Parts: sequence; structure tokens; C-alpha cells
Amino acid sequence: MEIKKFNKLNEEELNKIINKHYSHWSKYSPLMTFNDTVDKIKNVYTSDKLPYGIAMIENNDIIGFCMLKEFDLNEYPDITPNICNIMIFDEYRHQGYGTKLVEYAKKELKKLGYNRAYLWTDKAPKFYEKIGFTYVKDVIKNDKTGYGRLYMINI
Repeated sequence: MEIKKFNKLNEEELNKIINKHYSHWSKYSPLMTFNDTVDKIKNVYTSDKLPYGIAMIENNDIIGFCMLKEFDLNEYPDITPNICNIMIFDEYRHQGYGTKLVEYAKKELKKLGYNRAYLWTDKAPKFYEKIGFTYVKDVIKNDKTGYGRLYMINI
């Protein structure tokens, strides 16, 4: 298994991430468009500095991915840095890959000089609690369609 930044992926791998990201998250975010997803993943998350994406790969298959950002919540610019858009593809879930991806993301943020990391979720709070994140508070989602739970972990 290896983990690569998005800027080290080929076009086919990036397209797989784009399609998976859009098909999954657009169900929950009515403002999301496919073109915005393409633009963000190809032109924003392919940087060497924050924000950037990382993908987990095994046997030339993408297992999952996430993004590392300074800011992820519009209403809370002081909450930084963030691990966001964490996704393990369905066929690889419940095999420890999510934990490994988050551990790698924490190490990346530590290398950048951060001592803690945040994430918010409205889909998998028990998973993040299980791997050591602590609930901070409920936060307003960027699209203002409700709330998510903010978590923090020291790294």
C-alpha cells in the first residue's frame, strides 16, 4: 500500500477520485456541481502545499482519499488545519484503511508544523471517536443545510 499526493497521480486516477467524490457527496450537498468538483480536484488539491489531496493506493487500485486544508468551515475560520472529504471506497471499508489514511494525514500535518487537527462529520462520528478524535461542538455546514459534529485530535 502507498499513499500519494494528488499531484503525483495520473489522469485516470484523478478522474476516478473526481467521479467517486462527486457521486457520493453531491447527494448531501445540493450546491455541488460536477464542474466545480473537477476544478477543485485538478486545480486546487494538486498543490504541494495546503490545500492538497492524498490518495491511498494498493495494487494500482485507489482505495480511498482525503484532503488536507487550513480551513474547511466557512463560519469557523479559526478552526485549522482540517482533514476533510475522507472517503474509503465501499469494497475496501472495514479493513483498517480509513484509520491508516487518517494516521497518514495527521503525520503530513505534523510535518507542516501543526500540533492538532480537526475534522467535521455528520456521517461517521463513531468512527472518528474510535480512532481518538474528541468531540468539540456542533458546527454549521458550509451549505447551511444543517449541522455537523466537529472533532479534534492532538498530533
